[in-house]
Amino acid sequence: MAEEAPCSETVAHDDICPICHLLLYEPVRTQCNHVLCAACMTQWAESSATTHITPSNLDLDLTDFDPNYDPASDLSTLEANCPMCRTSTAASLDAELKQTLEARYPVTYAERRTEEEAARGDQSGGNGIEGMTILIGNRHRLIRTSRADAANKHDWTFFVRFSRPELIQEVSVDLHPTFRPPRLVLTQPPFEIRRLGWGWFTIEARILLKEPYSWITHGADQRARTQMLMLEWTLDFEGDGQQARVRARIKKIDGDPMDVDERPRPVYWPHVDDENDEDDEDYVE
Repeated sequence: MAEEAPCSETVAHDDICPICHLLLYEPVRTQCNHVLCAACMTQWAESSATTHITPSNLDLDLTDFDPNYDPASDLSTLEANCPMCRTSTAASLDAELKQTLEARYPVTYAERRTEEEAARGDQSGGNGIEGMTILIGNRHRLIRTSRADAANKHDWTFFVRFSRPELIQEVSVDLHPTFRPPRLVLTQPPFEIRRLGWGWFTIEARILLKEPYSWITHGADQRARTQMLMLEWTLDFEGDGQQARVRARIKKIDGDPMDVDERPRPVYWPHVDDENDEDDEDYVE
C-alpha cells in the first residue's frame, strides 16, 4: 500500500506576507502596525528608503566597529516608507507572532526557513560584501561679539569619519559658493574642515573609495555599484553640534574594473533633514 502524502497546510490570508505572498517568516511589525517578513522589510527598505542617515550622539565613535557587520541584517537601522500605507516607519521582530506561526504551520514554516537561509547565503555568504560605518556631522561653538551692530559668529568643524579609513581615496567637500575655495579635496584623515561664519547651509561630500573597492547600493530593480558616494549635511548650530550615522556596503571588485564613464556618477543619499535651500544664508570667512 502506498504511503500517504503529508497533508498540506492551508495558510490563512492574515498570515501571508503582503510583499512575497508567502507565509510570514521572521515576522516584523512596523510602527504603523503592518506585518511582513523580515527579509521583505529589508529588501523594501533598501529599494525605497527615504533616509539612509540616522542621528547619533556626538560621543559615538568607531573604535569597536566590526568590519564584518552586515547592515541588512540589523532591523533597528532600517527605515522606509511602509509598503502598505507609505508612512515613514521602522520595524521590529514580533516574537509572539513568530512563535504562533511556527506552531500553527510547522511544515510550511520549516520550508520557509530553508528557503530564507538559502537566499541569505546567496546574498551575503559568498559575494564578498562588507560593511562600513560612516559618521557625518559638525561640531559647533558660538562666538559672541560685544558690538551691537555685529552678528554673532559660529565656529564650526565639518567632519566625515569612517570605520575603515584605509579604504578612502579622498573626500571632496563642497561648501557655500561664498567660501574661498568653495571646494576642498581631503586625502588624509581626519577628514574635516573648520570655518567661521554666521549662517548655516548644506554641505555636499563626495566619498571616493580606493580601487578595487566599490560602494554597493540597491535600486528598485537591481544591485548597483559605484566608486563615488555622495552625502549631504546641513550644518547644525544648536549647542555643540550634531552628527549622524550611515551604515554602508562595500565590495572588493577583483578582475572586473569599472567603466570609466561610471565613475563620475555618485550615489546620492539625502541628509536626514531635507531643508529648503532657499533659506540658505550667505557666508563670509
